[in-house]
Amino acid sequence: MSPTARACVFKLRSAIPARFLFNWAVSYFRSEEIPSLTKAHLLTMSGWQIASRVKRPAPGTTLTSKVVTQLYEPETGRYTHAGFLSFDRVSTFHELEWPASGEPVFRSVCDFEGYKLPPGQSVTTEELWIAPGLHLDDWARKVAERYQPRLPAESPSGWVGWSWVDPFNVESYEDVALRNAKAIRQRLPGLPINFLWVSLGNLPDRRPGAWLQWNSKAFPSGREGFIKQLTALDYKLGLWSGAFWLNSQLKEEVERLRPAFLRKDGQPLTVPHRDLGEMFILEPTHPLTLEQLRRVFTEYREWGVRYYMIDFLNAIGGSTPGTFRPSSYADADIIPGPAPYRKALKVIREAAGPETFLLSSTGPTFWNIGLFDGIRAGSDYGEGRPLDGPGKGFWPGTFVINKPSYWTSHRTATDALASHAFLHRKLFWSDPGNVLTVGQPVPLQDAQISTTIFGLSGGQIMLGDEISQLPAERLRLLRLVFPRFPEAARAIDLFTSVEPDYPKFFHLPIRTAWDKWDLYAIFNYGAEPLTRSIPRSGASIAWGFWNERFLGAGEKELQVTVPPESVRLIRLSRRRDYPWVIGTNLNIRQGQAEIATCKWDEGTNQLDITYRAYPEQEGAIFVHAPAGWSVANPKGLAIAKDGNDEGLIISVSIREPNGSVFISFTPAGPRAGLASLPLQARSDRSKARTR
Repeated sequence: MSPTARACVFKLRSAIPARFLFNWAVSYFRSEEIPSLTKAHLLTMSGWQIASRVKRPAPGTTLTSKVVTQLYEPETGRYTHAGFLSFDRVSTFHELEWPASGEPVFRSVCDFEGYKLPPGQSVTTEELWIAPGLHLDDWARKVAERYQPRLPAESPSGWVGWSWVDPFNVESYEDVALRNAKAIRQRLPGLPINFLWVSLGNLPDRRPGAWLQWNSKAFPSGREGFIKQLTALDYKLGLWSGAFWLNSQLKEEVERLRPAFLRKDGQPLTVPHRDLGEMFILEPTHPLTLEQLRRVFTEYREWGVRYYMIDFLNAIGGSTPGTFRPSSYADADIIPGPAPYRKALKVIREAAGPETFLLSSTGPTFWNIGLFDGIRAGSDYGEGRPLDGPGKGFWPGTFVINKPSYWTSHRTATDALASHAFLHRKLFWSDPGNVLTVGQPVPLQDAQISTTIFGLSGGQIMLGDEISQLPAERLRLLRLVFPRFPEAARAIDLFTSVEPDYPKFFHLPIRTAWDKWDLYAIFNYGAEPLTRSIPRSGASIAWGFWNERFLGAGEKELQVTVPPESVRLIRLSRRRDYPWVIGTNLNIRQGQAEIATCKWDEGTNQLDITYRAYPEQEGAIFVHAPAGWSVANPKGLAIAKDGNDEGLIISVSIREPNGSVFISFTPAGPRAGLASLPLQARSDRSKARTR
């Protein structure tokens, strides 16, 4: 292999796992390119929903990363990449082992997990790519070129509730679902919210395995009647499915599918459930399992189901995460690991149909490439739980607040966003959040954090609030994250935020036909103020989104202090010597959605803006005029002079869904120069108009 040939492919003719030794492979590169293993930070990808974080090795420890990893040495700024370009046949991982005494060793491993290779046969290992430098995005592009995953043009948006309502113990699920479905159309008109996710409520007694039965007690209108009402409101039905679980109380199904149970040493592997009892697991290669999956998801498709969260896939994930590892599979020729997992999911993909959005949860992530549309990169962020009783759910509440590190709170979402952004829309849609919940008693600062996460993540979104009762000021927060844009923010401090620290500083560049700018989000989950410096490249203007504050123009780094348990979102744009838009309060991305065009005419000294908003959405577009400019036609505008730079901050009120704004300026006194404007400008454009 030459120094420029960065990939290695090996063939084995034995049952011994392939082990690619990093310290052997890197001999092809100059030593000054490679981070020191004793000083490196390692990105450890868990390969499933447990947090993927950057860690520091220490003597007596072993760090493991599934499929791909990146090493970083902060003292020198050197990176080295190691990633498998294929990973659908054999389990792959990387490990940095540092003995209690001795030097650390890095290995990249294809683990055949005890697979016995028949005599005279050969097996090809997965392909490994190693290279000095930061190559996470390059790796993801190479993988996408290899697998060519079919990705939907956009991710789904819908309602799932559960945060403040209990459709199991307090109200009828049908009443709750239809009330919120109607409230969305009435109170959030125009928003592209197209799915209503009925999670578990369709199953009698919430028992996994009773997939084709219908809970008529929870839905008195029956399956067809309920779906008909959803269709009339322009929703598609979404369902939860623990497709490989079978509740032990479903006696008939248990007997029918007993030969297909996942087993270890002859005994069925089971999942204890504190609410529903014991669950059997269906073995992913058994013909009965595959027949069951095909039958269920084909009928679901006929019902009109077009969204699923397929949950608890750890049950068939084998070594990822390693919770349930059978002694053997019905398909005796299959290599344990991704192959049996993907064999079963391929059946679901085909039966559900190409138009259906499949989201994986609580199981492998990388292995879903080409089969699932999206993956849950984190845990159940923003979700509530029913009031099932003491020791269950979040009893005696339905939601947990005031603890950012809680497993359904902010830390899990920003960790997932930071560690999975390089995979987003290359291998699959990455979902770092899950449910957006902003209703009281969620503190306002926490609601702003959640809204920022969803506004910058680019993934799917499900609403968790009781929409019919949401106060207007919280309803406004939901509009801020629509329409959805696919780009996701990246963590600037990913490789310097070593566990137990966490990534706090995110960047998202925005590019439109009329301008470009940068968004910086700084999250502070601590109890003390946090200060960060935002870099500038040239003269720029800063605007604070949540506090709607002009932060000045300059070329030096911008110092931003974030109060405890809150977020600051900063828009940084190029400073101009003429008036220009610096922000809005209509959308988290501040112009990408709501401003169609923005033009400055230096001949007439006029700023022309065309905008679009949702029905009943109100807000403002903010314009900055440098010192020396004044508004020639101030009627209808709120104009303030900044006490620091003598420039103007102008608020243009937006109260109609679509329109245009024309603002004329003069470079002298309050109205000097107006007479010198062209007649057309004086007669038709000399006053600010919003239509």
